[in-house]
Amino acid sequence: MFNVNTAKLFLLISLSLLVSLSTVYAGGSTPEPQRLMEETSKKMIQEFINNSDAIRNDPKLAYKLINDNLVPKINFRLMSRWVLGKNWKKASKEQQQKFIEQFTTLVIKFYSKALIDFIKNNDIDENIITFIPFRGELKGKYATIHSQVKPPNGSEPVKVNYDLYHSKKTGLWQVYDVSVEGISLVTTYRSSFNQIITQKGMDALLSELSDKTSSINQAKG
Repeated sequence: MFNVNTAKLFLLISLSLLVSLSTVYAGGSTPEPQRLMEETSKKMIQEFINNSDAIRNDPKLAYKLINDNLVPKINFRLMSRWVLGKNWKKASKEQQQKFIEQFTTLVIKFYSKALIDFIKNNDIDENIITFIPFRGELKGKYATIHSQVKPPNGSEPVKVNYDLYHSKKTGLWQVYDVSVEGISLVTTYRSSFNQIITQKGMDALLSELSDKTSSINQAKG
């Protein structure tokens, strides 16, 4: 379920999310979802730069900064529904809620660990990502922001897209999926999770998610 390729995907997503939220849009007018991402991380990226040494000494600080600044900008409920796909409606209300909680915890803790590992070996570069100018008009409740991430090792830029959803109920734009070179976070997990549910059932998946977050905690320790 959580193989090396998935880990690498999450690492790249983590780093690109962190930096992308601070990059200035190149167009003459900034669409609301892109402006939201920019403004959110102007503070976040500076906090990580200012606290790099502290994070190296206390990994819990990275978790706190991510939880306080980035988590409110992600629609984990919608992401969870898309990840489960057809299995969402088959799950009980209790199972749905447990999945949202477990999946959210997994993403945040994996993100934190990936960020900590990166900071230990690299400096955060504000120019690591470039946004593609937004084309056309912003219509409807969905938007995709396109960007290119330049890896620290100097290799070719990587295409990273962010899918956002606008809720009329809350009035907020929030991220619900990230794609790296066409590989979707949601699709990647949907495939592996669906296989587990088909073979073992929903409760087995919830148990595996719980075990995974526990193993990440031990690794961080």
